[in-house]
Amino acid sequence: MFHLLAFLLLLLPSNHGIVPTTEVIPFTCPDVSGLQKTSETSSSISYAWSNAGAQYKLWYTREEDAFTSSFIYTYNTSYSFAGLSAGHYTFYFQALCGAENSGYIGDEDIIGQ
Repeated sequence: MFHLLAFLLLLLPSNHGIVPTTEVIPFTCPDVSGLQKTSETSSSISYAWSNAGAQYKLWYTREEDAFTSSFIYTYNTSYSFAGLSAGHYTFYFQALCGAENSGYIGDEDIIGQ
């Protein structure tokens, strides 16, 4: 019986010599970079950017009526906003990295004028 008890005690995990770390490893989600307008018509505008490997959240606002679009989610590094009425717009781009988000960048443009 003693041998069995001694053997079981050896199987229990030991904390001797193990020091838990409290170091926090910072992670920052990189901002969308290299944003470029790739085309524009009287009712659409297209953009592309260079950093890959994240999901992206896009949206826009229209100044004339204070309209804000719903969020658009994509894994692509390009997107075309279509069906836009004439007006002054700001298009926003943000990278999503799991539970962390980058800052967002915006680009202003006038559509249909």
